[in-house]
Amino acid sequence: MNEFDNQQKNIATGARFVGAVIGCVFAGIGLSVLGFLWSQPFGGFHSPPVFVRVFGSFVAIPFVVIGGFTAFCAITGKGLKKERQNSSRSAMRDSRQGSYTCPKCNAPLSDNIDVSPHGDVKCSYCNSWFNIHHA
Repeated sequence: MNEFDNQQKNIATGARFVGAVIGCVFAGIGLSVLGFLWSQPFGGFHSPPVFVRVFGSFVAIPFVVIGGFTAFCAITGKGLKKERQNSSRSAMRDSRQGSYTCPKCNAPLSDNIDVSPHGDVKCSYCNSWFNIHHA
């Protein structure tokens, strides 16, 4: 279980409910504007022109998407970052392992090699000394 799951467990039910209500309000505003703009007859008296319908739709669509996503995340406790954090952490872990190589023989350093506080390392393959901070 990662840090994201632990944070999600600590969110109170009341906070999730408030997040869901706020998300539904924003999504409802967007849906109301879209419904009003596109349900009016074209060419009728007091009907909005096409430019206003399109421009209003571009304003209302983010309300629907952000509000709906906020309500979804508040109710389920899931989001998009969970997968990205796991994959970025594993990629960072993989890049750290075996990333240092000897500049003379290009052999990778083993996992249990001793490094001095200044970064000096002895290659176990060719027995040459080098500094990992300057390599």
